[in-house]
Amino acid sequence: MGRRKKKAVKPWCWYCNRDFDDEKVLTYHQKAKHFKCHICHKKLYTAPGLAIHCSQVHKETITSVPNALPNRDNLEIEIFGMEGIPEADRISHELQIRGRYHLSWQAQGQFCVTV
Repeated sequence: MGRRKKKAVKPWCWYCNRDFDDEKVLTYHQKAKHFKCHICHKKLYTAPGLAIHCSQVHKETITSVPNALPNRDNLEIEIFGMEGIPEADRISHELQIRGRYHLSWQAQGQFCVTV
């Protein structure tokens, strides 16, 4: 019996916790949902970029990332795709996903040991 391969974690949006099949689709999602100017609808690359755009172009201050979870709406953190995600949040997400994977194996009656 061979060893099981470790599955790579799918790309996911730090702002809303949504999973994606491809990192390119994740970046499109972030630009459309989280980094889009609510005034001129320009799609930017990062949350700090959106904040700078709104203050310089529209003379307006935004206080949080649009459409983000309440504890993940910080404008200071520069995230693009999977780059820049805080390490603690990345590890927590991976453990959560692996936990779901192990629970699904247990539900199917397979023997599983988590370490």
